[in-house]
Amino acid sequence: MGTNSSGERNQSWVDFAAVMLLIAGIFDIIYGAATIGSSDYFVNKLLYWNMEGWGWSIMIVGVILVATAWFIFQGNVYAEVFGVIVAVASAFLHASTLSFSPIWSLIVMIVNILIIYGLVVHGDIRGRWGQPAG
Repeated sequence: MGTNSSGERNQSWVDFAAVMLLIAGIFDIIYGAATIGSSDYFVNKLLYWNMEGWGWSIMIVGVILVATAWFIFQGNVYAEVFGVIVAVASAFLHASTLSFSPIWSLIVMIVNILIIYGLVVHGDIRGRWGQPAG
């Protein structure tokens, strides 16, 4: 896992995942700020009672996505693992917006799936953690 036919790590998918994390994070920050600023617009359309709280949660996830992308660009394997976890969290947060924004939600969920694919299949998660020490 995570290597091409010559045994080298496929860095292009990991870089793709990091770029997508960065883009998704920036969009989540903007989306969260817009929700906080105009929470009356989204009332009774989401699964959350407090729209301002939902806006803060999506904005915090966006900041975490941007920071995780930066650490992945630095070559941190722990950031790759954390990127998978945060991409799953982002997918679940956006799944809650399917009722009023189905196209955007599906796009973000597909992007998160591609991030997970790039990091799990082509990253170095199993390469460093899946081998015995020594």
